[in-house]
Amino acid sequence: MERALYLTKVKNFRRYNGRYGRLYFGQEFCQRLIPGRDELKEAIEFACRYKLQFSLVTPYVTNTGLKKIVALLEVLVERLPGCEVVFNDWGVLNILRRDFRTFVPVLGRLLTKQKRCPTLIKLLQRKNEAFIFPSPDGPLPHIFIQRKLPVDLDMYYKGSNVSTVGRIQRFLLPQGVRRIELDNLGQGMQAQLLKHKVSASVYVPYVYISTTFFCPTAGCSTRLNSSLKIRPCRQECQRYHFILKNPIFPVCLYLKGNTYFYKNNKFHLSLWQGLGVDRIVVSPEIPL
Repeated sequence: MERALYLTKVKNFRRYNGRYGRLYFGQEFCQRLIPGRDELKEAIEFACRYKLQFSLVTPYVTNTGLKKIVALLEVLVERLPGCEVVFNDWGVLNILRRDFRTFVPVLGRLLTKQKRCPTLIKLLQRKNEAFIFPSPDGPLPHIFIQRKLPVDLDMYYKGSNVSTVGRIQRFLLPQGVRRIELDNLGQGMQAQLLKHKVSASVYVPYVYISTTFFCPTAGCSTRLNSSLKIRPCRQECQRYHFILKNPIFPVCLYLKGNTYFYKNNKFHLSLWQGLGVDRIVVSPEIPL
């Protein structure tokens, strides 16, 4: 099983401990945090110094972000023309196939459409539970009974549209995509990959739940009269993150920048290998 270290910033290269064979470098969730050309050059030099394979990670983007990615690809094609580029935007794949065909495109986890809500962890434990809520209409409370989910729904809730649907995988193959990126879901994973044609990577320990262009962290360090205003980005995400707890969730949620995560430290190596997973991508900190 290949092990990769995923770092989003040059200053975090100190976290490398010699246990990895590949470096993931870049940004999945925000085009404002796409590294510059000089940072990419440092990352390439670091990978070459320690004889690491290299994967550039890219986010979903607007046209502005796409220009930043093209600038990085122009640097990368001169230094490592055959390396991987993880794309989380179909426009980036189009650029790769049109202008940078030497790179190996990898389908990022933002496009694999797994069922990520942490409430599924408890639902798929299949315990009958009752919940009592006060009624707004009278003294009698509302009682809700949670029934066990049918077992035949496991593939739906533990899989994804890419990892379990062969037709989508057959669409990706002519585009040069032979690897997909998956999260280590708390409710477990299932996959039906085309054998010897499509392989998968699993990210640990942070599972991304949801992300958005509208950043709830922007402006969190300033006082505004309304919480609904679009606030200028001062990259508060690089200084703060928030831990969110609610009885409905069996895990803590982490809000960093524009993205929610939860943490899952459980490894299932034998299961993953049976599903076609041959790479673990380790994030020593929230990847944003």
